[in-house]
Amino acid sequence: MRDWLSDKRYLALLVLIALLILLVGSWLRPRRQTAELPVSEAERLRLQSLTQQRNLQDFTSYFERVAGGLGVHLVRIKEASATGLVWEGARVIVPGLPRNHPSDFTLHIDNAEFRASPALVVPQLPISVLESSSSRGFQSVAGAEAGAPKSGMWVLLMTRQEDGSTGYSPGFFSSISTTQCGDLTVKEIVSSIPLDTSKLGGGLFDLEGHFLGMILQCGQRLAVVSTASLHSYLQMASRPEGRLLQNYGIRLSDLDSRTSAHFPTDEGVLVSEVWKGSPAERAGLVPGDIVTRWETVPVRKMEELNPLLPESSEGVANIEVVRGRRALKMKLEAVSGGWWSRVGSTAALGLQIEPPEAGYLIESAEPGSPAQSAGLRAGDRVMMIDGRAVSRLQATQALKTATAEKPIYVLVSREDKTIGVLLP
Repeated sequence: MRDWLSDKRYLALLVLIALLILLVGSWLRPRRQTAELPVSEAERLRLQSLTQQRNLQDFTSYFERVAGGLGVHLVRIKEASATGLVWEGARVIVPGLPRNHPSDFTLHIDNAEFRASPALVVPQLPISVLESSSSRGFQSVAGAEAGAPKSGMWVLLMTRQEDGSTGYSPGFFSSISTTQCGDLTVKEIVSSIPLDTSKLGGGLFDLEGHFLGMILQCGQRLAVVSTASLHSYLQMASRPEGRLLQNYGIRLSDLDSRTSAHFPTDEGVLVSEVWKGSPAERAGLVPGDIVTRWETVPVRKMEELNPLLPESSEGVANIEVVRGRRALKMKLEAVSGGWWSRVGSTAALGLQIEPPEAGYLIESAEPGSPAQSAGLRAGDRVMMIDGRAVSRLQATQALKTATAEKPIYVLVSREDKTIGVLLP
């Protein structure tokens, strides 16, 4: 029998097998885990704050890059202390210019200044248009419109500061609603960004650079009016009705069956509104007059008058009107730059003179009442009824007893204009 223990090769093989078993066992044995030290609450909050700061810095850097590219759409109007938006070419849309506005404006963009003059100023319209002497450095917003924004998306409110630099406020788009602004019901862009007068005229953009809307004064509050509604304003201003208001401060309308039955003629266009201080008021026009001729051309409907209106805002128009049983000739003289800038010449002398209150105040108009349905409202002052001055008692009685069979034409003063209303 062989002595295996004396066989050296056999012993060497056993030693090698034992070593292999030890190596494999060592490799398969679980390592000891180094115990992690517990993180304190203060350290956890510090790390969380650092992460948030880094995210905020990244967001801020991104917003600054986007805002930097939008500055070409913005100008600062020094005289109005507001932002304006480059609409197309050298035309800039600005918040509605007030009564007695200058006839010349300074536009500030980055380190450059340009002169601009009013190109479109319609009373009570919440936007106006200025024509710049140069469009260098301008880029239109009209071609950068977006589709319907999605709720929660980031938006930037852009303004031009007094020193010419751009300012921005980030926020989230919320919704689109409707609101009354001037003579139109408009679409309002609602976002999380707070609005104040320092942002008046600023533009709202998405992060793609699409123009969403402009901050305008709508009654007693500010609103971001959508791009589509801005187009509607400009279309309204360019139509004949807008040119009549801009050039002469007058609103005309066709005679319908009710008004033609009340007045002595059924041909012509009815003067329904005259603005105070306008060429129409200076010429002597009052609501209730009926324009029958414009520059010797007979006028029976507004569609016949529209082609006769001049495109420019200057020149004299000779007209004929019927007032009661009388025929009158008048001259309407449009003012270069718009009559709205010339109203109340005493302001240039540093004076503020208010005429004494005339007429009889309407303290309330019940909802659904004939007076309210006809357009009368609280705060109106009754000046005349059917072309005659009346006492307070006569005015009260006439307003109460007017019927469809015996309507009355009421002349009322409302803020900066005089309007005529057929009641009921």
